Amino acid sequence: MLLRKSAAELRPLIVPVGQDTLPLTQRLINEYVQSHPRKKQPGSGLIASWEHSLPEVVEALTSRGLDDVEVLIEYSTPGMAGEADVILAGQHPTTGDLSYVVIELKQWHKAEVSPGNPIAVDAGYDKPKLHPVRQVQRYCEYLIQRLVPLHGKRDRIAGVALLHNASHEVSSLFDLKRSTHGQLYTRDQREDFRRFLSTRLAGGVSGAQAADVFCQAQQYEAPSSSEAFSRVGSPHPVFALQKEQEIAFQEVHREVGASGGKGRKKVIIVQGGPGSGKTAVAVELLRTLRQEGRNVVHASGSRSFTKNLRDATVAAAPYGRKGTAERQSRKDYRYFQQFGHLPEDSVEVLICDEAHRVRLKSDGRDVKRAAKARGLCQADELIHVAETPIFLLDDWQSLRPKEVGTVDYLVERAKACGCDYEVIELPGMFRAEGSIAFREWVTKLLSLKATTAPAWVPDGLIDVRLAESPEEMETFLERRIREDNLQARMTAGFCWEWKTPPNGELLLEVQIKDWHRPWNAKEGVSLDDVPETSQWATDPRGFGQVGCIFTAQNFEFDWTGVILGPDLLWRNGQFVVDRAKTRDSKLQEKWVSDERVDQLVRHAYHVLLTRGRRGVVLYSEDTITRNALRELISGTVADSPLAKPPRKKLPPVITPAEKAVAQQLAIEFE
Repeated sequence: MLLRKSAAELRPLIVPVGQDTLPLTQRLINEYVQSHPRKKQPGSGLIASWEHSLPEVVEALTSRGLDDVEVLIEYSTPGMAGEADVILAGQHPTTGDLSYVVIELKQWHKAEVSPGNPIAVDAGYDKPKLHPVRQVQRYCEYLIQRLVPLHGKRDRIAGVALLHNASHEVSSLFDLKRSTHGQLYTRDQREDFRRFLSTRLAGGVSGAQAADVFCQAQQYEAPSSSEAFSRVGSPHPVFALQKEQEIAFQEVHREVGASGGKGRKKVIIVQGGPGSGKTAVAVELLRTLRQEGRNVVHASGSRSFTKNLRDATVAAAPYGRKGTAERQSRKDYRYFQQFGHLPEDSVEVLICDEAHRVRLKSDGRDVKRAAKARGLCQADELIHVAETPIFLLDDWQSLRPKEVGTVDYLVERAKACGCDYEVIELPGMFRAEGSIAFREWVTKLLSLKATTAPAWVPDGLIDVRLAESPEEMETFLERRIREDNLQARMTAGFCWEWKTPPNGELLLEVQIKDWHRPWNAKEGVSLDDVPETSQWATDPRGFGQVGCIFTAQNFEFDWTGVILGPDLLWRNGQFVVDRAKTRDSKLQEKWVSDERVDQLVRHAYHVLLTRGRRGVVLYSEDTITRNALRELISGTVADSPLAKPPRKKLPPVITPAEKAVAQQLAIEFE
């Protein structure tokens, strides 16, 4: 948040005093520069909004006697896509309860809804923008989900989109259904806008207490991927999709409705980096389409991920229905190689999650003879079996030589199968406390982009630190668990052997000087006090074992420790890959080129470094690499912890509607 003042305090700041900008605008510019690590100047569009749009809000408040309402400008919290332009805080005029109004300000002079997608708007930009009513609705939904004072108390917040420069030029925007959390007002509706504010905020009552409650509110943690998938039976959104996520969701939903086995098949490809919201889109598609009675199957190429989703589904099932839920989960959550023998279009919607792990050919024990006889590419099998095939992927997360899932490859296969295709981008960042700067820094650090690795500049969002030893890393992460009630895991590059223990105890294979720790348990290994490999990321007993790339991918933690092994060394100003040091048997095969191994090792570390929600700790046993990292990262684990209060877990509240859905699902399982 850049600034918090009452409407009365802001009124003198919107009076011109002979300068190029209003005093309020200049104050906000200064606050913006001070709050950004590189002293970044705000963009011209943002400055224009402060100069021309904020006065509209202040004048609306003061004209209705709402001088004591508190105005929060450019409010954001981790996980929100950008900032809410304005949030008003005060007391409800009828109930006397806390009352808040989120306002999305647009300076658009004209805009029209995109054909075929009611929430995408053409406002003269390169790409469609999210409908401002839906944008403010999603902000409200997000705040209701995450802020404790609003959770379960939806009436405390309302939303408004104000287009004060436009009138009939945006008439098509009124076609979208509005709600308390999403009203739309234009230039010729100023008085209506002011009356609406009066219905939500009381005059003559200070909004300071309401603003304090809002700004100091404890927050709920976003659900993990497995938790989120276990809630797909809920009638309420699991995630409040935002901006590009919502547009992607609506695009896919429209295509599902338009397909129905008729016309030319379209392959939908959703591309996004780590933390961009691919899981959120997948969950909401699964939840919504199943509620519509559609046959929807989720598939992935990760054994740990799929097994975790199945286990989470069973855990969420009511007592007495566990066995039925377990059988159904095997139908709902499958592996990529399980579709090659099925008839064409036998699955209505197939959501191929983590599609960067699509292989050239399906192999393994669960591949049917009929599938092998067909001899199709795995991507073709997935396209063939679904009326609407949906692929969600990150081009920089493939890990094995035979994993070929990229946007270009899937486009190629769609064409080869005689299908249309659409590529949808998810550019946002919702992990690492929303730090897009961190994701960009990691890609540059690993030379996934052809740029020089810069020093990490702390941005107040994600905490990046160095450890001088693995012992120091482990102690620091253990304190985050014990003292802050946060989730933490240690991970490492695949540079140590990983064997099945012969005597019922894990082998201490990750060895760095006097520090010895085991890898996470192998698939099928069952030991006391040690979770199975698919549960390592979610079971608290997983701390103390070192996670490999295959068990860490698809998951996230509050804090993650990453041990850079001898396969990734800093030499001559950049990271280089030493192929001889990898213990991944697939990368040791002679047919795999050095260039491919180099790429896949970097991909693995890219995944490991982007698992953290709050912070990441790096350690390298190589002295040269460690010295180089000291030049790039200023924070160490010896520094005092970042003072951010832990968030609560969302309470397991079951509404009557949710209970009815659960009962209906139980009947369907039978």
